[in-house]
Amino acid sequence: MGEFINALIVRDNNGEKVRKTLKKIGSGLEGSLSFEDCQYIEYNRGVNVLLEDNMEFGCEKIAKTLSKELSCPVMLCYIFDGDFWGYFFYNKGEDLDWFMSMPDYFGEAPEEERQMAAGDSKIIADFFYVEEGKIENYLQIWPMDIWDREEDTYAYEGDEYPAGQCWQIVDFMRAIGFPYESKE
Repeated sequence: MGEFINALIVRDNNGEKVRKTLKKIGSGLEGSLSFEDCQYIEYNRGVNVLLEDNMEFGCEKIAKTLSKELSCPVMLCYIFDGDFWGYFFYNKGEDLDWFMSMPDYFGEAPEEERQMAAGDSKIIADFFYVEEGKIENYLQIWPMDIWDREEDTYAYEGDEYPAGQCWQIVDFMRAIGFPYESKE
């Protein structure tokens, strides 16, 4: 089994407020997630909460509920089974955008779903105060044969991880100003 990583990026809040709100809403959510065991990293523009390891499903509900409770933007960045990455983005509890690098992973996705899963770099650039040109290349749908390619393709010069590696999410998170930092 691969890795399941989930990070909540909470804009315009501090760690203590986010921790208290997660604890408050946690009792009403399914699962056994302990928000006390999460890693809270504060930045000038918000908080990055690295959730417990290997949580496979249900984090979208946590992100959406947190966004609604705090009335702010919240992005859930995730790695699924060590194979692909994506995000769900909410503002004030409303779905704004989502991205999935491999929408055909579970079977061929209808074209409408593939288009919805493509992400919107303009929305992300506006909410995270970055130039769209510095993030749009991350939001590329990977073909199912991506792992068979002989040459690596990077979204931007200087990136650490190429397309086809789930850890490309690290480069994306760094680009929007909330670098991924592991618990180790």
